[in-house]
Amino acid sequence: MTIFRTTLIVALTLLAFTVTAQNKFTIKGNEAFEKQFWSAAIDNYKVALKKEKDKELKKLITYRIAQSYEKTRDMDNAVNWYKKVVKKGGAFTESNPEIYLKLANSLKKKQMYAEAMDQYITYQGKVPGDEAGVKGAKSCQLAMKWIAKPTRYLVENVKQLNTKNNDAIPTYASKKKDQLIFQSYRSGGVGSGETDVSGEAFPDLYTSKLEKKTGQWSSPTLLPDPVNTEFAEGAPSMDKKCSTLYFTRCENHEKEIKGCDIYKATKKGDAYGAPMKLELFDDSTATVNCHPFITADGSKLYFVSNVQGGQGGSDLWVSTWDKKEKKFVNPKNLGDEINTAGHEFYPFIHEDGTLYFSSNGHVGMGGFDLFKSAKEKKGFGPVTNLKVPLNSSADDASIIFDGDFERGFISSNRAGSKGLTDIWSFVLPKAEVFIEGVVADCAGGPIKNAKVLLKGSDGKNQGAVTDENGRYKFKLELGLMYTLMASHDSTSTNELGTEKQMFFASDKKSVDVVGIEDSKTFVQDLCMEKIPERGIELPNIVYDYNKATLTKDAKNKLQGLVTIMKDNPTLVIELGSHTDFRGPEPYNEKLATARANSAVKYISENGVAIDRMEAKGYGEIVPKTIDSTVFSKMTPKQQGLFPIGTILNEKYIKSLKSTATQEIAHQMNRRTEFKVLRTDYEAKGEEAAEEEK
Repeated sequence: MTIFRTTLIVALTLLAFTVTAQNKFTIKGNEAFEKQFWSAAIDNYKVALKKEKDKELKKLITYRIAQSYEKTRDMDNAVNWYKKVVKKGGAFTESNPEIYLKLANSLKKKQMYAEAMDQYITYQGKVPGDEAGVKGAKSCQLAMKWIAKPTRYLVENVKQLNTKNNDAIPTYASKKKDQLIFQSYRSGGVGSGETDVSGEAFPDLYTSKLEKKTGQWSSPTLLPDPVNTEFAEGAPSMDKKCSTLYFTRCENHEKEIKGCDIYKATKKGDAYGAPMKLELFDDSTATVNCHPFITADGSKLYFVSNVQGGQGGSDLWVSTWDKKEKKFVNPKNLGDEINTAGHEFYPFIHEDGTLYFSSNGHVGMGGFDLFKSAKEKKGFGPVTNLKVPLNSSADDASIIFDGDFERGFISSNRAGSKGLTDIWSFVLPKAEVFIEGVVADCAGGPIKNAKVLLKGSDGKNQGAVTDENGRYKFKLELGLMYTLMASHDSTSTNELGTEKQMFFASDKKSVDVVGIEDSKTFVQDLCMEKIPERGIELPNIVYDYNKATLTKDAKNKLQGLVTIMKDNPTLVIELGSHTDFRGPEPYNEKLATARANSAVKYISENGVAIDRMEAKGYGEIVPKTIDSTVFSKMTPKQQGLFPIGTILNEKYIKSLKSTATQEIAHQMNRRTEFKVLRTDYEAKGEEAAEEEK
C-alpha cells in the first residue's frame, strides 16, 4: 500500500524445502520470496507448479503463492490460493495450521466476516495458545457491529490525486491547508526503476494545490530536486510553519532494500534545500526509521522504528528536540498501551493532543486499522478503533486532520479505490436534530394554522404554523433544552359555518438535546382542548358568608386559572360569579359582582393583564344546566335526581322532595365560571414583557 510495504523488512518464518531436486522456476521463486519480491515470486511459482511433480512440494508452492498475493494485497487471489491449500489439506496443513489464520485474515480483508470467523475458530482449535485466533474472531464480531451502525463520517475518493498505482500518505503543505504533499508509485517519477516487490516504480513525493474556482485538486507534480532521488521517498510530514519537510528515504540498491531513514529539507521559496538525515539512535540496531511526524511546537518527533527493544515488528517512538545539540534526542518507545507484537505506523498528533496511528496488532476490522489514543499526563490513554467508515475491511494506513476541524484525509485500499491504494477525504457533518409532529384536537383530528412555539434554553424562540395536516417541524441546536407548546389564537367555523373553533394551548413538552452526537428526529405530537362556548366552572371557590373576600383556599384554586391565562396569552375571558336564588335578587347580583371583581383582581396581581378579564356578577339569573361533565361526577343516586340537561332553576329545586337534595342543587348553583370571549388579545409594551415572565 505504501512505502512500508516495499521497504520495511518484516521477519517471516520460511518453510524449508525437503525436496532436493527443484526446477529452476522453483529456485527463482524461492529467491524472490525470501527477498520479499512478491511479484517475481508469483510469476516464477506459477510456472514451477506446472513443472513440479512432488505433491508436497506443490502444496508448499501453492501456499507461497497465496502468501505472495496477500503481501501485494490482492485478497481475491490470496483467498483463492489459501483455499486451494486447505482443500488439499492432509499432513501439510496439519503441520502448518497458520494457513487457517492467514486464510481468515484474507477473508476478513474481503469483508467476508462470517466465513472469516469460522476460520479463526478452526485456528483456535488447532493452536489454542495463540491469541491471534481469539482476537480475529472478536474483530469479526466488532466489524459486523460497526458496519451495522457506522459513525457519521463521510468518506470520498479524491480522484484527482489517485492513479492505478499506490497514492497515499498526504500531509498539508501550506498554512491555508490548500496544498498537499503525498507519496506516489506512479510512473514518470525520479525513482522510476521498477521493483520486483510489487512491480511498481520506486515512490516519489508529489504536490498538488486546491483550485479556488473549481474546488478541485490540481494535477500532481513532482517535488523539485533534491528531495526526490533514484531511491524511494515517501511518508511526508510538514512542520506547522510549512517551512520544513520531513520524509522517509529508503536506499534500494540492485533491487535490495538497504534500509530506511528519516530526512528533513528546509523550504526555500518554492524549492527545498539538500535533505539532511536525522540520527535518532546513537547505536542503532534499526534497519528502518520512518514515518515522521513533527508536533506543532516542534519539540517532539514521532516516528516508526524496528529497532531492537520494541514491542513488535515496528513500533511508534518519540524523540525530543535538544536546543543545545540542535537535534532530536532520547528516543522513547510509546509502550505496550500503543505498540503491539504487530506493526504500528503513521503517527499523527491532533491539535487537541490525541495520537492517531494505524496498526495491525490491535483488534480491528481489516488488515491495518486506524486508531486513536487521548493524551494523558503520562503518555497516552486506552486505544480506540475509529470504526466504520474511517476503517474498512481493507488496509487503512494514515490519517491527518485539518487543524481542529473534523475533516482531513486518510490512505486506504478499500473497495472503490482507483488504484492499489488511494487518498480519500473525510468530513464529519454536523449532527442535525429536528423535532416534528402533529397538532390535533384532543377529541378529534389535526388542526391547521395552529401556532407552535419552541423556546430554547439559550433564550431564543422559534415559531411555526401547522399545515393542512396539522404538521410542524423545527431544527434544533445541539446542547440545549427546549420547551414546546401549541396554541390557536384565531377562530374558524366548521363546514356549516356555525360553530366557533377555539382551543386552549397544549401542555408544554420538554425536549433535551444535551449530549446528543448523532443526527436524530424527535417526534412530539401535541393536542389542544377545544374551548366550549358556555362557561367553564372553576373548582368550588368558597367565600366567607356574605363577603367577597377570597379565602386562602379560593386563592389556591384560582392559581389554575392563572396558569391557563399565562399559557394562553391571547385569551380574553369573562369571570362570572353565580349565587343560588335565596335572598333578594339585587343583593345576590351585587354580591356576585363583588366576588367576581375580587377574583379578577387576584389573577391580575399574579401577572395577568387586567384588560384580559371582565368581571360579571350574574347572581341567581343563570341557573346551572347539568352537562355530561357534571353528570359524570355525581353518585348514581344523584344522577337519578339530576339527569343531563336539567336546569337548576327555582321551580325545579322546589320540586325536590328533601331539603338535603335541594341543598345539593343550591351548592351547584353557587359557582364561579370563566368563559372565553376572544382569542385575539395582543399584549403591548410592559404588559407583554411581564406576561412573558
